[in-house]
Amino acid sequence: MQNLQKQPGRPERMPEQEQQKRNFAKEDIVRRIQKEYTSGKQFKANLDLYEICKQNENFYIGKHWEGLKTSTVKPMTFNFIRRIIGTAQALVVSDDIGFQITPYLSTEEHDAQGEIIEESLRALIERQKIKSLNRESLHDCAVFGDSAMYFWFDADLETGQEMKGDIRAEVLMNTNIIFGNPYSREVQGQPYIILVRRRPLDVVKQEAQRNGVPNWEDIQPECEYDYMGEDKDQSGNLVTELTRFWKVKDENGKENVHFMTICGEVITKPDTETEMSLYPLAYWSWIDRKNCMHGISPMTEVIPTQIAINQMMTYIHTFNRNLAFPKFVYDVKKFPNGWDSTPGKPIAVSGEVNQVYANVFGGITLPAGIVEIVQMMREMMQDCMGASDASLGNVKPDNTSAIIAAQKATSAPLELQKRKFEQFNEDCIRIMVDMMCAFYGLRYVVTEQEQTDPITGAAVRQKVISGMDFGQLQIGQLDINVDIGAASYWSELMQTTTLDNLYAKQIVTDPELFIESIPAVQMPNKSEILRAVAEQKQQAMQQAAQQMQMQPMPQQAPQQRRNQ
Repeated sequence: MQNLQKQPGRPERMPEQEQQKRNFAKEDIVRRIQKEYTSGKQFKANLDLYEICKQNENFYIGKHWEGLKTSTVKPMTFNFIRRIIGTAQALVVSDDIGFQITPYLSTEEHDAQGEIIEESLRALIERQKIKSLNRESLHDCAVFGDSAMYFWFDADLETGQEMKGDIRAEVLMNTNIIFGNPYSREVQGQPYIILVRRRPLDVVKQEAQRNGVPNWEDIQPECEYDYMGEDKDQSGNLVTELTRFWKVKDENGKENVHFMTICGEVITKPDTETEMSLYPLAYWSWIDRKNCMHGISPMTEVIPTQIAINQMMTYIHTFNRNLAFPKFVYDVKKFPNGWDSTPGKPIAVSGEVNQVYANVFGGITLPAGIVEIVQMMREMMQDCMGASDASLGNVKPDNTSAIIAAQKATSAPLELQKRKFEQFNEDCIRIMVDMMCAFYGLRYVVTEQEQTDPITGAAVRQKVISGMDFGQLQIGQLDINVDIGAASYWSELMQTTTLDNLYAKQIVTDPELFIESIPAVQMPNKSEILRAVAEQKQQAMQQAAQQMQMQPMPQQAPQQRRNQ
């Protein structure tokens, strides 16, 4: 072993000094992250974001009279906002996510790799219920103004293959995300991103102990009343976990994502380098705000109108209860035993019977203009939020053309939100592919490939098991195209009906092409049916060829035989 000599003029560093230096470095990192976290919270507080999110959530779930204490007035709640927001979500949301992965070097081998990645993505979207998370993200974006999808790799998740671990996803609120540059909404251009997660103390301590954190017992619970639902928590058993992401360029100029996690003053996950080139976060806003990472919710501006409608309806209800119904008035001196309205029962009176006085006083009619004002307020609020009568189901179209025209007119105000939602889904797909290249390694995937049937000789698509090392790929080597389809209830049915008409009129004559054009949702066993149709087609062609060979040659005429 080579002897290490001490350099002249430099004192020998003791292990205790080295340990102290490391401790100081850790404290500096923790203080820096806590300072960035405090600065990010202050930016959100200046926008009044925490209070706006709580208010919007209360009005969405119907808590319009939060904090009101009264016994004389019964407040009325007519939640027009929730119906309008739900309609807007239904017009924007789409479960039809189509994507195409194509390597820039188009060869047979690279095309097969693209198919393997596509099939892996479909399986991942189904396992992690990405479509359901998309609907949750859409709700958050409409109610709170922004939403985000966070992806991370769970190394302990069983996959049934040699390589354990898989990608997981979670929807985060805009209050739980801090950008290094809060004046820009561009995710991948941020100097750093901090994700805030409120987690149970016992779970965090167990994970820290399992990861070998020496001071895991120093993790203490923290109260954070700024976050949704925290004001109702009285247990004090939650801790704030901060995960900081940043990018570092290597010698070749490639950016790699680093991350670390802290809880209070304890580093639960030290600086960890990944092979990812993209931040594992997709972010979008409902209405963009200039020079700000946070968008604007359509609910915020119409909450005063909703309050005015509730107040007016409460006044109308109170008026009708107190004044609208007629009252029976009688002289108590003449009826000392009170008035009994039981049919057929005699009433005892005092004095002369013919001098008994009782009368009915009619109620006061509510002015019709008050109801018209409430109706006008509701319609104007509905129009300002982009929800027409057709989208709310208040119009009954007479035919299919009217349905299409009504849908196009209804969805026009939300086209911008649709495009943002499509871009959000494209960002999610790119992040998942980037994480596959970074963490998956060697995986085996079931794909459909064209092969020659040994019996018929026809080219059919069969399911085969293909293996690929995802670590050999990079996100920059792939061309990713994502298409988001419409989620209309009649779109797939209309497509199938159109195909039926084309086939019935013999415009489309090939049965194989007809079945390939039918949506997979309408035909679950589509691949097997295609194979059977291809076999029948090949057998029909072989039988026709055999019949042509078995037919006798036509006899020649006598003049032709003499000429020969």
